[in-house]
Amino acid sequence: MKLLFRLSLLLLVCFFFQTNLAFSKITYKEILDNPTDLELNLNYAKQQENAGNVKSTIATLERLSMLYPKNTDIKLYLLSILLKMDSKVKVDFMVKTMLDDPNTTDETKKLIAELLLDEGIEKEETKKWIAYMDFNISQTEDSNVSSLTKSGKRALANGDGSDGETNYGQNEKDDELTLDYDKSYVRGTSITLGRILDPSSSLFMNLGTNINTNNKKKKGESDVHSGSISYFKAFKKHYFSPYIYYNKLNYARQEDYQSRGLGFNNTYLINNKFNLNYAFSFSDSRYHSRPSPTNSEGTQLFVDAGDLNNNEVYSSSIRLNYNLSNKTQISTKLIYNDTQHAKNYGSFDTSGANLSISRILPFGTITASATHTTDVYDAKKVKISPRDREDTTFVTSLSLRGDINQIFPILRKINKDNNIYYTLSFRESNVNSNVETYEVKRSFKTIGLSKRVNFND
Repeated sequence: MKLLFRLSLLLLVCFFFQTNLAFSKITYKEILDNPTDLELNLNYAKQQENAGNVKSTIATLERLSMLYPKNTDIKLYLLSILLKMDSKVKVDFMVKTMLDDPNTTDETKKLIAELLLDEGIEKEETKKWIAYMDFNISQTEDSNVSSLTKSGKRALANGDGSDGETNYGQNEKDDELTLDYDKSYVRGTSITLGRILDPSSSLFMNLGTNINTNNKKKKGESDVHSGSISYFKAFKKHYFSPYIYYNKLNYARQEDYQSRGLGFNNTYLINNKFNLNYAFSFSDSRYHSRPSPTNSEGTQLFVDAGDLNNNEVYSSSIRLNYNLSNKTQISTKLIYNDTQHAKNYGSFDTSGANLSISRILPFGTITASATHTTDVYDAKKVKISPRDREDTTFVTSLSLRGDINQIFPILRKINKDNNIYYTLSFRESNVNSNVETYEVKRSFKTIGLSKRVNFND
């Protein structure tokens, strides 16, 4: 009788437990409706962990970690999940982030050390080198590859503008030199080598090459070789990153040139919602000169055409990012550039603003952007127009980027490391000017794929 009673009691408890579990199961829609509800999200993470959905657990905990940076329990929970996954790179990054975080208490740091010791992580020497290689291919459709003017006219060489008038002629088309619509293709690869200097700083070196070809137009095809060195430093709420770079561009049927520059940017985390980024950069572009006649003293008799295109650009910007939610960010940016060209009438100041919004979707991140700039030129090009030239440019863009598995789940079988990414973008540029021959409208449609090979895995 007692045995029957115990079995009945056990069945009754199991019935109520299963019933309660069915009613308490948290749906993904509830999480989307309440992205900042700490208790709801933690329960959802635990529920996903029990169901074996490790990626959903990690994604939820990472989001909560950003929303509640002072809650070390969330970070410890996330660290424990990463340890179970045996993801050495992610564990190292998480540990460095937590140890450098001013919100992490000494007691929590001791718990981290104990947790790592229990898992045997400290028995291995921390990898200080990071290395990976990227491969990319893309195709871009350009509606006006030769920048033909809106009016279909171009300034003729004999129009000096001295009489207030400019002589115009129709744009001439040559399939190898001048086209409206064409397609271009990019095939490239780059290798990045990084060195972790300490828990809050690192150094990265990158070498890359791109081959750019066109479908019809031959002029302008190129191969680009590039190299850069960047330094990263996290200090309290600041994330500093100075860098230097060098590019060598070899063009078909036009002057080759090399560009070198340096820059600096910093992101300051104001709070969980706002962060501020400011950047400064300098670039120097030098065109390759051809041998030209010299006098008896070795002095060049005339300036090479390539030298006349040399220019320097000083750029600056300040951007404010606002996290509207854990999946949506709005950004606004102010821009100021100063271009110093070898030809005085090619020098100009640029000022403008940008507004963009990004949203994380189940199949990728979509970004919409609009930029308005004004270029004020230093001098007149009297052979074109007696007016002081001023251009206004309005650029709109829409892009979607993400993991290829997000849009084609069937590819998970061959893309197990989630390291193949896709890019879809549309951009339109509309230039209006007080000089008719500089008014140009172009649109670009790009589709691309890239694959990363991580040598640390």
